[in-house]
Amino acid sequence: MKITASATRSLAIFLVVLGCAAGPVSAADLSAPTTLVATPSLDGSVLGETVLFAAPLPNGMHIGFIVNRPSNLALATAFPEHAPSRKVADPVYFGGPIMPETLFAVVRTPPADTADVLELMPGLTMVMDGAAVDRIIETTPNDARYFAGLIVWAPGELDEEVRAGAWEVSPADPSTVFAAQPERLWKTRSRGGTGLEARAHEDRPHA
Repeated sequence: MKITASATRSLAIFLVVLGCAAGPVSAADLSAPTTLVATPSLDGSVLGETVLFAAPLPNGMHIGFIVNRPSNLALATAFPEHAPSRKVADPVYFGGPIMPETLFAVVRTPPADTADVLELMPGLTMVMDGAAVDRIIETTPNDARYFAGLIVWAPGELDEEVRAGAWEVSPADPSTVFAAQPERLWKTRSRGGTGLEARAHEDRPHA
């Protein structure tokens, strides 16, 4: 069994989203890929204590995914009849609440001859085509991060969230997406989280 059918089930919807008419130019400086770190204003929501990668689209929208929410679900468990999935060491990541039933692969180098890819920035590409995702799993299974779902902002929407204080914004770094300890990202990247990390270190017993 291939993952293709499940992975592309909502691709048509996603492509419609990408094709929406352009909106007003964002007032914030979000014209390049960014790392978004949730502030305490998002505590209690699905985005509380998250770190996101976000990239602008030509139509004024932004696309992104949560990079610090590994699930307890192995790819082999999600697709038990797809034998190559057993080679994937990392769990599936929760990328966001939009299209959570769709699997995306994020890679440093996209597979050749693949049409449905989105270059997020140099060194980081999202693969949306189910057949291409299958090929990545079958040939280089651990050279990708696999995300279920993503986040899409309408034109101007992310700018409004930043102005409202929902996010700390910094330049994007592809290495953040592939962090070896994603569960520590928020504490190390957030100003509030850094304080928590420092206090936790002070509370540790000293030898």
